[in-house]
This record gives sequence, structure tokens and C-alpha cells, in this order.
Amino acid sequence: MVVDGGSMRTFDLAQSNSEFAADELARSNIENESVLESILHANPQVLLDETVFIFGRQTSVESGILDLLGLDQYGNLLIFELKIGQSGSGSASEETILSQPQNYAQDLASCTYDRLNDIYQQYREDVASGQWSVSDAATPAQDLASAFEAVFGDTLDPEDFNAAQRIVIVAEQITSQTRQNTRYLLDKGLDMQCAEVQMFESEAAGQTVLGTNTVVDYSLSRVRPERESNPTYPDVARTLAELVSPRLSSVVGTDSSRIVFQDLDGYRPYFASPHPDHPADVRYTLYFRPATWGSVLVAIDYFGDDAGVLDALGQNSDLFAERGFTVKDRSRDRIVVGNWETDSPGVLNDEDFLAEVADEFVKLVETGHEVLVTND
Repeated sequence: MVVDGGSMRTFDLAQSNSEFAADELARSNIENESVLESILHANPQVLLDETVFIFGRQTSVESGILDLLGLDQYGNLLIFELKIGQSGSGSASEETILSQPQNYAQDLASCTYDRLNDIYQQYREDVASGQWSVSDAATPAQDLASAFEAVFGDTLDPEDFNAAQRIVIVAEQITSQTRQNTRYLLDKGLDMQCAEVQMFESEAAGQTVLGTNTVVDYSLSRVRPERESNPTYPDVARTLAELVSPRLSSVVGTDSSRIVFQDLDGYRPYFASPHPDHPADVRYTLYFRPATWGSVLVAIDYFGDDAGVLDALGQNSDLFAERGFTVKDRSRDRIVVGNWETDSPGVLNDEDFLAEVADEFVKLVETGHEVLVTND
């Protein structure tokens, strides 16, 4: 469904005794596109009628430099093309105001999570250097997946980012021609919206008022991905838990009855150490993803906020490497990883393979305790 909005009018409402008086506010032209970009960058909540996470500004792609780059709640890209004045005027004709962001979307369509995370890392550097006038809250985590979780309160697997590219034309005034062209492209399958952003001066209140209006919109059901559920292997998880539990007792300093695996029916069953000196929120996880990732992993995940835990893991990267593991620059899941590349779920029925995974998992837990448990 396509929805068109009407023209934007803003009023200053005052009450005197029992009477109300509404004075229409005068529009104030936005000085230039850099100012508009800064306003929207600092206030992404005004862009659309949904949560928007900006993770790139003035991002370079093959066909040019896009204004603002964001994510929606589903991990889709949001490409914002900004214009002061009318949408199809000046340097941005009616043709280019729509074609340019389409080129950006095409450039970004094949981007993997790693490429998007690279964009986010550059954005973090720009924010930290003071290049953009936004607070540190604009970059809520060290990596894009963790930042997504912080903003939207939900986790997203790397392969689920960038399922679709959404284009949003933002101008002080969206012309009737831009609306008509956008509706046509919507009908042809492109996910495009148009929004107006205008500034008004309230002389009575002595302040500037910002008004927004989405003039071409669509239902979010249009861009909600129908993801296949992650395959799970509960029997394999239980088999591995039985193989490693007796061997972990001496590592964590307890009897085997307290060796408990969580989420055995999920796609990433994990073990949390009951050792009294082991940091909380550290998980030793099994990732069974041969069909979707082409790999089986044993990993250390961390869902806490103690930077000392991450520092300890990073500072012992050589020790982990000696034992066959890789420490990655991540702050949440798969910080330390042991990996078997395989795209066949059949390998999970191979007893020798499961014995090898069990050995590596025990070694990972042993090394994690060596690094993370303080021996006074």
C-alpha cells in the first residue's frame, strides 16, 4: 500500500483563559545541505516513523558519496538522499534525485556484513575525532552487530544484514513529479519513500521548530524479511555435551553433575562456567552452521560490559593461537574461535569428527580459564 501525505503546516498554539489561539509559523529556509545533513544525523528519529540507526555519513561507494547510511530494525540498509529546497531542483533534477540513490543502492546490494562493519568502523573513527557533531551514543558498540543489538534490542546474524536496500528521498519540499516518479518505482518493486523536513520560527516561544512529513510511504511488511529459521541439531549437541562434561569437571573445579549446557535445542548451545572466579556472562559456545555459514565453530562469547574481560582475551591472542584458536576484534559473540570449514551437515554424524570437536572445545575451556580465572 502506498500512502501520500498532504502539505505540512505548523502552528503555535497558545491558550489565554479559556480561549485557544493558533498562529501559523513562518517557514525558515535551511541554509545548505550540510546543515540539513547535520540536523538529521543528530536526530535520526525524525527521518521516518520507525527507529533508524545511522552508521555512515558521507560514505564513499563506487558511484559517488551518499549522504547518510542507516539500518532499519530488520537489518535492511537505509540510503538517505538529502536536498534543500524542492526535491527536483538546482543540482538535483527530477531524474538525478531518484537515479543517484538507486546507483548507491546497487553499489551496496552485494555488501557483506564485513564490508558494512568496515563502514561502521570508519564512522566510529569520524565520530571519535569530532568530525561529526554527534555524541558517543551514535556509536554504541565496537562492532556493527553489537551496535545493532544495542539500538534495536535484538540480535542479527551477519548473513542477515543487508537483505534489502531502502531508498529515502528527503527534501524541504517533495515535488509532485518526485512523488509520481517514486510511486511508479514502488510499483516496479523498488523500496522508496519520500519525506519532507522543514524548519519554522516561533517568535512567541523564541525557538526553532522542526516539522517532518512522510509524503510517500509504505507498510513495513513490504521490507520485513521472511528469514528461514536457523537449523538446529539437538542430538549432536547432547552427544557433545556428554563427551565433554566429565572432562570439564577438573577445569571448573566442580563435579560433573554441575556441568550444564544451555540451549541444547538451539543453534548455538553453550556452557557457562560455574567456577567462582570465572567472569560471569562468558559463554563457551558450539555453533553448528554447515549449511548456512559453511562451518562448525567452537567459540568464546561475552555478553557482559567489563572491558577487562575483552582486554584479557585480546592480550592472550598468542596463547590462543598456539592452541589453534583465533582471537577476533569483536566485543560480543565469536571473540575467540576454532573453526572447521564444511558445508555438509552430514559431517555432524561422523563420530571421529565429533570427537575432534569435543577435544577442541575442552581445550578452549581450559585456555579460557587459564586466561580469565585469577589465581591468587
